[in-house]
Amino acid sequence: MDTKALVGLGIEEKSAKVYLAGLALGTTSVQDLARKSGLKRPTVYLHLDELVKQGLFEHVSINNKKYYRAVEPQVLEERLKKNLMTLQKEIPQLMALRANTMGRPQVQVFEGEGGVTRVYEEIKKAHSLRIWSNIGPVAAPFHNTYMEMSEEMRTRATNIHEIIANNKESRRYSRLVAKVIGPSYSARTATVEGLENDTIIYDNVVAIFRLHSLNMFVVWIEDPTIAGTMRAVFEMAWKTARPFK
Repeated sequence: MDTKALVGLGIEEKSAKVYLAGLALGTTSVQDLARKSGLKRPTVYLHLDELVKQGLFEHVSINNKKYYRAVEPQVLEERLKKNLMTLQKEIPQLMALRANTMGRPQVQVFEGEGGVTRVYEEIKKAHSLRIWSNIGPVAAPFHNTYMEMSEEMRTRATNIHEIIANNKESRRYSRLVAKVIGPSYSARTATVEGLENDTIIYDNVVAIFRLHSLNMFVVWIEDPTIAGTMRAVFEMAWKTARPFK
């Protein structure tokens, strides 16, 4: 018999080899277990300790010498039944936890420069982006991150539409990004005041960035209805935004 069945029950492979050797040998020594299992003696000692704790081996003393004996395989069946009964008792609570989260958006806050960078790294994997931004004035700490993202998006031909604040710094930075990404990037300027920092819609996520150094964070919301609504609002704004060169 190989060890696959025992491994499937949660027993480590080398422990399974020791147990099978013990079943074949009966009351036996560590030396014989090592020979039968094909493992080194120190390894057998290590796994025997764990198998004894699990109730799969027992100590036997003969003439003041310590031997080991594998317990009957029915112990595995009883342990499996016990675990199954425990799981069945917990199923209603587990289902209740799932029910409580279904339909609710997943919301996380990533704080500090590390948290912001982590979200940007995730965004690099998206196939399309819809962005509102005014990052020109606050881009410095993340300039290298933005350039790396732009290179990745050029490689992936990520479809990007960006509405930027209508100011000199944002236009300058948008032109820089456009040169790196290429034709899959398109930007327009907003026709109203009020855009700040970065808001990015991708997949089923809306990521709202606050990039000011004294209080830097991202509010990350994953929900298909929220992302879909924000994407629809963006498309309406895109129609009224102004192209620029």
